[in-house]
Amino acid sequence: MAIFLFAFIVRFLSVWPANTIIGFDQARDLFDSAKILQGDLRIIGPTAGNNPNLHHGVLWLYFMAVPLIFSHNPIYTVLWNSLFNAFSVVIIALLAEDLFRSKRVGIIAGMITAVSHYYVSFSGWLSNPTITLLTVPVFFFGVWKYYRKKNWGLPLSMLALGLSIQFELFFIYLIPVFILLWLILKPKFPGPKNLFYALITLLLVLSSMIATEIKFHFAGISSLVSAGSLVGGSQNFDFLKLFSLNILPQYKNLDMVLGIIAVGLLALKPNKRNLFILVWFFSPALMLVLGAHNAPWFMIGRPAAAIIMGSYLISKLKPNFLIVPVVGLIIYANCLAIKADYGQGQTFLEPDKSAILSKQIAVMDYTYAKSQGKDFAIETVTNPLYINAVWAWNYDWYFPKYGYKPTWLGGDQLPPYNTLKKATGKEKYLFLIIDETPRIPPVYTQNATKNLKKYGKLLEEKSFDGLTVMTFQTQKF
Repeated sequence: MAIFLFAFIVRFLSVWPANTIIGFDQARDLFDSAKILQGDLRIIGPTAGNNPNLHHGVLWLYFMAVPLIFSHNPIYTVLWNSLFNAFSVVIIALLAEDLFRSKRVGIIAGMITAVSHYYVSFSGWLSNPTITLLTVPVFFFGVWKYYRKKNWGLPLSMLALGLSIQFELFFIYLIPVFILLWLILKPKFPGPKNLFYALITLLLVLSSMIATEIKFHFAGISSLVSAGSLVGGSQNFDFLKLFSLNILPQYKNLDMVLGIIAVGLLALKPNKRNLFILVWFFSPALMLVLGAHNAPWFMIGRPAAAIIMGSYLISKLKPNFLIVPVVGLIIYANCLAIKADYGQGQTFLEPDKSAILSKQIAVMDYTYAKSQGKDFAIETVTNPLYINAVWAWNYDWYFPKYGYKPTWLGGDQLPPYNTLKKATGKEKYLFLIIDETPRIPPVYTQNATKNLKKYGKLLEEKSFDGLTVMTFQTQKF
């Protein structure tokens, strides 16, 4: 319990009050989850990457809907996500202890996971793969426990397998991994009742995805072979990344060397336990059959195995008194990386500067302060163009602080992004909020500026490091 609380406190401090990423994807998912609470129940999940035939499960939207019952402030949804991320510490510590029959290895693994820059970064990111940092270790925990003759391990592993696939489609690769582990571990064949519980659990969890496949005539299954080219494509992939332990964020080369040593130690003694860990550690390599991807979440299925391997390596240090300073150094290095991220979102996930919630709040405060309680209107230049999702969500939850919302000067927004009423022409101030990303061609910003100059006089232009706000005083409408 203590290590769980410590892990959650670390995650809380890393994001509070507004250090998270709210880009179009996050705003879209927040709106979709809010619609569920309004009675618009969903069965079909969002498309996976650029392949229109492949769909993630819908469970992520229902997961996000829970904290939205209480507040639409995105940071509370982030904290909800962080709570589950912190619980992964417990699973990883228990599994590490059971694998090596060593409380020392379990405690080391728990402490490293609690402060892991990798884990903490994903806890603060609202995206469907994040929750798999818990569900994937639970899957392997269940498989190992079943091998240890705990009958409940098999249904638990199937529950976690279904949840992992629901949250992130590519975890379908865990099915061949399960078969391979079964061949390696050779556990007892389950009795009819246990087998039924396991299969029905998996089918129930995946029922919405099965229904989606039936609705689209199994187009998703037929597209799996080409999924890599449509989602990421074959890109240059550094195979040394497969050895990274992700425990020393500032010393990636050393981290990789430690990974090679840990792999070597386990491979030298290929018993069932060691093969179990190595299969888990290298299992994401199965996705390379479909194509490599440079996205930070591409290898999200392996960090728990890496931490367990690293913890075992550290536990073998001689003399024993070296263990404490080495673990302390790892904790210190990760805390430095977490601190460096503060105010910049989760840099590991390469966010746009404009997508940091704290900057977006600063922009909203600025527009309210400049308007001095008077009605004002906004127009935005966003990525993607013409979709005001981020600001439609943000002003909708933030306005109670000031008692009123701005109106909207831009083109018509389709529901649910139409939370701001059309401008009336009676607004005293007009604000143009510009995303500074180079992905938006300058002509769109120029056109928006020309349009605002038709209605008002430019008073001020202010940059928020990723966002620019131009303030106009209305002259004619």
